[in-house]
Amino acid sequence: MSGNIKQERKRVDKWNIRFMKLAREISTWSKDPSRRIGAVAIGENRRILSTGYNGFPSDIEDSVERLRDREEKYKYVIHAEKNCIYNACLNGISLQGASLYVWGLPVCSECAKGVIQVGISKVYYGHVTDDEYDDAYWTRSFRITQSMFDEVGIEVFHMNDNDIR
Repeated sequence: MSGNIKQERKRVDKWNIRFMKLAREISTWSKDPSRRIGAVAIGENRRILSTGYNGFPSDIEDSVERLRDREEKYKYVIHAEKNCIYNACLNGISLQGASLYVWGLPVCSECAKGVIQVGISKVYYGHVTDDEYDDAYWTRSFRITQSMFDEVGIEVFHMNDNDIR
């Protein structure tokens, strides 16, 4: 992603590292064999508001067959960021002014709409490798996300893997 992404080096503190590590841990809950993404929303006073990982909706069977068939899987999977938002809504928790930590990929343009709509003000993402940008669809999606975030004033920070030991 380009645009106004800030390298988090100046602002990496123990809490940012802890929350990104938590997003990384949450990503391990995903059963997706090709991509595990985790998200955690943090509110005032460093309170955990909600979590999410990429997976199927509640009570929908996430069979090995469905997960291995990429075309079939995409019909069912909910991204970690949207799951985090849905979980907050399910529990009556506002995400207005919250920070969102995402492990695995930057926020796609579809999830960005939800992030904007619920009032999240900062997005931190980590663990993105160069091959993530080889896919034209995702590259375009990340650029759209950055454009939308710039327009509404959502701050975006990339946390380097070396900072998240």
